[in-house]
Amino acid sequence: MALAKVASVFLASLAMAVLITNVWWRLTPSRDLDLLVYDQSVSDDGFREHAILDQLLMYHRVPFTLGEDHIGAAPGGEPFGDWPTEQPDAIVLADTYGVYVDSFGEIDDLGSRRVSGVIDVEQADDLERWIGAGTPAYGEFSLFTAPTPLDAAAVLERSFSLESTGWVFTAVEELADVSPTLRSLGPTPWPYEGRGFLAVHVTTANGGEGSRELIVLTEDQLTAPFPDVIGAAPGGISGDAPFPRWFSWVQPIGDAEVTAWFDLQVTEEGAEVLAEAGIPTSLPAVITTDRTLYFAGDGLDDETPFRLRRLKGGSVLTRLVTGDEFRFVYTVLEPAIGWLVERSLELAPERATGS
Repeated sequence: MALAKVASVFLASLAMAVLITNVWWRLTPSRDLDLLVYDQSVSDDGFREHAILDQLLMYHRVPFTLGEDHIGAAPGGEPFGDWPTEQPDAIVLADTYGVYVDSFGEIDDLGSRRVSGVIDVEQADDLERWIGAGTPAYGEFSLFTAPTPLDAAAVLERSFSLESTGWVFTAVEELADVSPTLRSLGPTPWPYEGRGFLAVHVTTANGGEGSRELIVLTEDQLTAPFPDVIGAAPGGISGDAPFPRWFSWVQPIGDAEVTAWFDLQVTEEGAEVLAEAGIPTSLPAVITTDRTLYFAGDGLDDETPFRLRRLKGGSVLTRLVTGDEFRFVYTVLEPAIGWLVERSLELAPERATGS
């Protein structure tokens, strides 16, 4: 009887907390920002590749529509949206990798033909000018490497106070299933299977054509299936979060600061293999300046449903009731988008005066 009473009190308290935080969220003023969301990975009307962005903007009370705020690819890989002629309030550079199709013209991530656009040097110049004039910007993985043209990548690196080393990484569940493009950089026949970790050197803006080098670590050279992101975006709660997707090695320059790191989770033997290529086991993950925040991974591809997005404080509540799969959202993504929104509001007077 006593246990049932405690359970009833707990459920009633939880329901009341949900009601209060939902009302609080609804009473929070909407931030109707003029967004520029650049994303070349959209392949259907649902914006599914980066649906978490829509959810996080909703959480921070920023209206977002695919037709008005988004520029990039659309169903079938056709161009979608127009590059703005006026300075936006906030910039999100979500994905420059693009949409690919196979020999039949069907969308295929492993397809050989790219059908989406790139940021050219004129657009990169616009971004640099807007950031300099007071528009905050969030960017992430693949921004500084191919397929971004080298001249545009150099401008973007300068805008975010970064330099790309050209190295990109990912954990893989099955090495035998690695794409033919990557396998062509390794030994023939391909000897690897099972879990592993890949390091690939690609084209960089500062170093010209990359060496197209491939390093493969096998499961016995890893201490965990995925690298960890250790730290947080500004305003987030510091912690460690497994990260299963692609990320890159970039170096901060000037006044840029690192607030989170990738821990590569490798054995001593694995660290020695990486060290031979000059790669450390701890790499910058979140790099910030006064007006930019860069996450060096493919973060907005996160598929975790952000179910408490209509609750004020929902990210904290979600942290309490979910496991490892949600850690990255509340340590990096949610505070990063929150930083973007708040900086936009703070810098608005500065933009209005043109300083």
